[in-house]
Amino acid sequence: MRKLFGSRKSIVRSILVAVYLGLIVLMLFIGKSHTILIDNKDAKDGSYMAIDGMTVQIDKQEAYEYYPGDRDKAIVTGQKHKIKVELFEDGSIIEDTFTVPLAQDMVLLSVPKLVAKISPYVENFTIQQEQASAPDAGPRQSMQFGGDSPVIEDEIAPEAPLLIQ
Repeated sequence: MRKLFGSRKSIVRSILVAVYLGLIVLMLFIGKSHTILIDNKDAKDGSYMAIDGMTVQIDKQEAYEYYPGDRDKAIVTGQKHKIKVELFEDGSIIEDTFTVPLAQDMVLLSVPKLVAKISPYVENFTIQQEQASAPDAGPRQSMQFGGDSPVIEDEIAPEAPLLIQ
């Protein structure tokens, strides 16, 4: 009789461990937050153009207006999301669903690609990739006190020598 109770106890413990592990996995998938960068820029190769005025809504968040060159972010939880784009030009509405990879913290969603039906319109995004693809800013600039205009470092006059008396 004692052996029967010992096995029930281990079965209950095993079930509880399985339930806890299941909850951990569920919370990992549902509760992880991601940053979605919503992009409305032209393609570097000219294959698609930025959209001249639209509203974009991710999931049930507030819809925001975007114009050519705009980029904004939306912070979402979970992996599967719905996007709704309404174009100002003709009033057409484009809706789609997309999945954010679990391991990815930040993705770039190109709305012009979505509207042009170019796949994939959601790409992984890292700061290092963005900095590597950004054009060189040119000479280093600093602000001059008492003025609004930047001064290029190469044009700053050297300090005057001290006079010894």
